Amino acid sequence: MINKKIKTTGLFLFLLIGFSCTKPVDINQIRDLVLQPVVESSLIFYKASAKDFFIGGIEQNTAEDFIEIDFFNNSFVQDNLIKAAFVFNVENSINRGYQLRVSFLDASGQLLERFTVNTNASANNALIKTTHTEVFENESLERIKRTRVLVFTLVMLPGEAISENTPGEIGVQSKGVFSLNIE
Repeated sequence: MINKKIKTTGLFLFLLIGFSCTKPVDINQIRDLVLQPVVESSLIFYKASAKDFFIGGIEQNTAEDFIEIDFFNNSFVQDNLIKAAFVFNVENSINRGYQLRVSFLDASGQLLERFTVNTNASANNALIKTTHTEVFENESLERIKRTRVLVFTLVMLPGEAISENTPGEIGVQSKGVFSLNIE
């Protein structure tokens, strides 16, 4: 009797599980699938003390660097990138203001876009933090998709003279945030 109950219960559970888990699947729904990933990439990291701008007894007011960009040179990115944001964090404890110029150049060195990030002088060498986000969409995004080189120019603005004993540091960190729409 117990054996019969176990067999009946087992058959009932098997049928319940077998029929309750089946549902028609519409494979055509894949056509409606839209993925919207966001990709972040570090761009630059730069740190210098005030004395790094005083070389050979002469104040140097400009530091420049560049990176080659291959990210946009890709048909997948060209077709699916809908937004690009560049985030810059500048920390300054030098008693001079700075301007960071970011230039987007194409393969022949022609300027496509440029923006600046300004940070104030630190009168008492306390850390001043500046955050700047530059967003590219639509027409400006189409322009920067031709970028092959990013040039970073850090310019020390006029102010109190610096020497090898001037305290303070300046640091720049940045990243690119790229939004895609994949249909």
